[in-house]
Amino acid sequence: MGLGLAIVACLLTFVVVGIMVFQARFAARAWRRTIAAGDSQVLAALLDQTFEAWRNSRPPRRTPPADWRALHTAAVVAADRERIRVSLLAEPDVRVVEGQRVEVAGAREVARRAAVRMVERLMYEVPHVSFAHAQVDVLTEYRRPDGAVTSLCLLSTRVTREQAADADWEGDDHIAMLTGWETREDAPEAPVDPDVGAVILSTTITAAEVIQAAEDALRAEREKDGEA
Repeated sequence: MGLGLAIVACLLTFVVVGIMVFQARFAARAWRRTIAAGDSQVLAALLDQTFEAWRNSRPPRRTPPADWRALHTAAVVAADRERIRVSLLAEPDVRVVEGQRVEVAGAREVARRAAVRMVERLMYEVPHVSFAHAQVDVLTEYRRPDGAVTSLCLLSTRVTREQAADADWEGDDHIAMLTGWETREDAPEAPVDPDVGAVILSTTITAAEVIQAAEDALRAEREKDGEA
């Protein structure tokens, strides 16, 4: 009697799991088919869900806190079934060492590391879609002598799926990776305008709104960490 019940329970488990797998595959196929047909609202909903899941995940080991905060500020500038463009907000990596606040990496270095990790996410961690082109713009903010806050684009990088496939994702040489892509970094005589030559331009959101979204995400992250 006991053996029979065990067999029945196993069969029921297999049936339930099979149904769940079938439903998951059917749902995934539906997502892919709808996005491939060019439904921008479905793509936007998928990206919202994906980015929110990233924000709620735990950081990988040895990830600098400043890099993780930068990734949490990710805001979609524009996207379609082939292209995606995302903006981040980077800050210097400041930590408390022996009771003192020490800047262990500047905003530019944080921007480089975060840009590389964001490209990896866009190319390989967004379900149901495979972007052929990705662009990541990393901005920072600084306070002028008059007290006004100004945003500055530290770098903008554009990557194809073929370039991403050849990248050394396990390595730590972020500069080499960015050099291998189409990357522009801010310089005194060469400011970066991420709209120039962009893989896709936004028709629904302004640069100010992107920055505001990044600021809101960064503020929420500080409050979550008890820094605010």
